Amino acid sequence: MIARAGLVAAALLAAPAFAGAPDPAAEVAAASARVAEAGLALEAARAGGGDRVVALGAATEGYEAALAALRSGVAAAEARERALSLGFVTRRGEIARLIAALQAASRTPPPATALHPEGPIAAARAAAMVERLTPALHEEADALAAALAEVVDTRALQRQSTAELEAGLATLAAAQGELAAAMAAAAPMPEAEVGPALTKMARDSESLTQLAAALAGAPAAPAAAAAAAGPMDWPVGGELLRGFQEPDAAGVRRPGVVLRAPPLALVRAPADATVRYAGPFLEYGYVVVLEPGPDTMVVLAGLAQLQVRAGAAVRRGEPLGLLGGRPLGVEEYMMLPQSDTGAGGGETLYIEVRQGRGPVDPEPLFARKG
Repeated sequence: MIARAGLVAAALLAAPAFAGAPDPAAEVAAASARVAEAGLALEAARAGGGDRVVALGAATEGYEAALAALRSGVAAAEARERALSLGFVTRRGEIARLIAALQAASRTPPPATALHPEGPIAAARAAAMVERLTPALHEEADALAAALAEVVDTRALQRQSTAELEAGLATLAAAQGELAAAMAAAAPMPEAEVGPALTKMARDSESLTQLAAALAGAPAAPAAAAAAAGPMDWPVGGELLRGFQEPDAAGVRRPGVVLRAPPLALVRAPADATVRYAGPFLEYGYVVVLEPGPDTMVVLAGLAQLQVRAGAAVRRGEPLGLLGGRPLGVEEYMMLPQSDTGAGGGETLYIEVRQGRGPVDPEPLFARKG
């Protein structure tokens, strides 16, 4: 029984699923430092002069990245606590036998040589066995106590980091509101400013592909951009939700990709380009069509607020607008990475790239890091 029980604490503490994983406490501490540093940058952006949109945009993105790191730490702490707690539940029979053995050992007096039925030699052997088993039992009990203490500490870490995450989300929501206000003040974009020619072109197009084709056939803007150098940057931080021609839940295939991003995320120009269209289109909300080079159109659909106008020249990384959505609570924010629908807490940006005569798979054209 002792040999079997000796595996109990080792199994609880080892948690093989976490081999090589960072310590949750260290991960949370590093993320908390990033949040504090990003908070200072955000305060500097609020107080500084210059282009307020650019400063707030960069600071907000940095704060979002820091909160994402903190979210990862909270998730690691929750997973570690669940693994340890599950270990206690699944091995409760072995733990009970270990406790019974400890209790029996504490009640068993030293063997009496004269009373042992097999005589003094057998009594000495029994005494030696008890001496060997008792330290092993206590060592096992200490390991179990350490596992239980880790559960308690991890739960406390969860409470502390969750409270920090909640405060950080409130700060982020306020900063996003300031960014949206700064963008609206810097570049208001009423629908009437799209222009009659572009409005008619958008009205006559039945899809984003048709709109891009119509723009490609229209006269080029005076400030046509040079061909993009190297891969383009992803216009928003997030993850690929749906690939090129991959069917959605309704079985519809579209010649583009869908990125899932946090609500109110900033959308940036993926390359130096000329804005060929910026305005509303069908059910996509606001759409921006960029021309980064001859015979190339990049369509970004799903924005809720615009920062650019048609005909403008933009540089790589300049703000184009914001995605929609609303500030998230802690529970929604923690579930955001696990969602596979793109609905609820996450927002989506549709990206379509046209080269020459038609759409191509956008993913190979963008940098792998993103």
